[in-house]
Amino acid sequence: MVNVFRRAALAPPAWVKRDAMPGIRVKNGPSQGQTFSIGEKALIIGRDETCDLSLQDKGASRQHAEIFKIGDMCFVRDLESKNGTFVNDNRITEEMLRDGDRIQIGGTVIVFEPLAGARSEDELDFSEDELEAFYELRLEDLTAVNVGEGDVSSEIHLRALYRLSRLVASEDVEDELVKKALAFICEALRADGAYLFGRDPQKGGIITLGSHVPKGGRTGQLSRTIIRKVLTDKRALLVTDAMRDDRFSSNESVMRHNIHAVICAPMTLYEGNEAALYLAGDDPGISFNEQELELVAAMADQMGLALAHIASKLRRREYMLSAVRLLLRAADVHKPGIMARNERLAAYMRAIGRAMHLGPSILEKLQLAGMLYNYSDMAGKPPDRAPEERVADTVDLLSREKFFPEIEEIIAYQLERYDGSGPKGLLGAELPLEGRIFQAAQALEESLGENRAPSAVSAKLVEMTREAGKRYDPEVIKAVSDAERAGILSASLDDQWAQRSSSRMNAFLNDESQGV
Repeated sequence: MVNVFRRAALAPPAWVKRDAMPGIRVKNGPSQGQTFSIGEKALIIGRDETCDLSLQDKGASRQHAEIFKIGDMCFVRDLESKNGTFVNDNRITEEMLRDGDRIQIGGTVIVFEPLAGARSEDELDFSEDELEAFYELRLEDLTAVNVGEGDVSSEIHLRALYRLSRLVASEDVEDELVKKALAFICEALRADGAYLFGRDPQKGGIITLGSHVPKGGRTGQLSRTIIRKVLTDKRALLVTDAMRDDRFSSNESVMRHNIHAVICAPMTLYEGNEAALYLAGDDPGISFNEQELELVAAMADQMGLALAHIASKLRRREYMLSAVRLLLRAADVHKPGIMARNERLAAYMRAIGRAMHLGPSILEKLQLAGMLYNYSDMAGKPPDRAPEERVADTVDLLSREKFFPEIEEIIAYQLERYDGSGPKGLLGAELPLEGRIFQAAQALEESLGENRAPSAVSAKLVEMTREAGKRYDPEVIKAVSDAERAGILSASLDDQWAQRSSSRMNAFLNDESQGV
């Protein structure tokens, strides 16, 4: 397989001096023309006045993104902003920057470029020889190809890798990532089935972490022998005809199941957990080749990195929530009942968000907002303040904390009402969704308190349904009803987190799997 990712090592272009300083230039908006060099300290970009580059852009979060250096390379990282960070029109989490890259934050466009030692294009001395070592392929070409048709080639493989990378980058739930990735890989390789297996870290057995069999297809016949070999040797394996392969021809599982073509590639996950990506070709007319083996090995690497990233983020969330609980426990000593009340509110907010199928990062922010909505009270502010003052104090305190990005924006809406009767007069959809969820959750907590008996919850839900479209958002009230029917509305935070962590992939990444 031709490696089109590789290019010859070239000296820096003649038009860039060795003392050139990497930097950014703002191309539009109130900050147009401003330039900033990128040094050893990360450059923070956002709406907050304390940011290194403060943008007067409503589409930017308070701390939206950062640009930083590692050696001679520069990277841009999204700081879990609400509207996302884009590089060359592609939404990113973290991306290496190259000269001329366009970074978009809200409506503001920023260009990455050298700020010293550069010359204009009219002054450049071009050499056609500089282009000889490159493979040219437009990014839009990568998304347009149908990878399941035509001859298998290096170009088609590159397109498949690119599309898979886009797919896994868009998912932040392990099981969904595995499900979509296996379906894509199965189609790309025209396999009879695609599977992900792991080894039980405690018992050593083989665990099925995910599978995809095309619609109308038959269940693939699998070999534990091949899976164990790949997990043990940590090397990708191509079997063009397992029944004739000397490595497996005498093995009972291979002979009994009439296994033909197989590609199996190792995958390294979070904290050293191991898995194997397995593609089966049960039809005698299907055969795999060495090029496809390299492709599947690269796909396994992509999946492994994406899954490890999700697991790492989940672990950080757990640490953060544990820290907030310690804070609530300390506050509960001086203000008994505050921990139970805040956790009930947070549980309602998380349950409603789950019923609305919101992503994990939004669920985390809703939960943290519920747990810290009265943070100023915990910090020792006088309890007899006006509601508006208490909210303002909490927002001010949290905006100074770097551990809880953007939850102050949710808490700021807790006094607003769907009918526009709140302090800011926000009416209907003018009130952000998180604020509408907060309003419904707060009504449940204020009415029910510790009485979360089914009859009390049902009565309150009937009352809120009558007010849908007036005091409450109908979409949110429907989610409250859905959460109640699903049995999660009255579930505690611990119970909801246990449900979140019960997926096979999540359990495996946290060493909780059971061998089969």
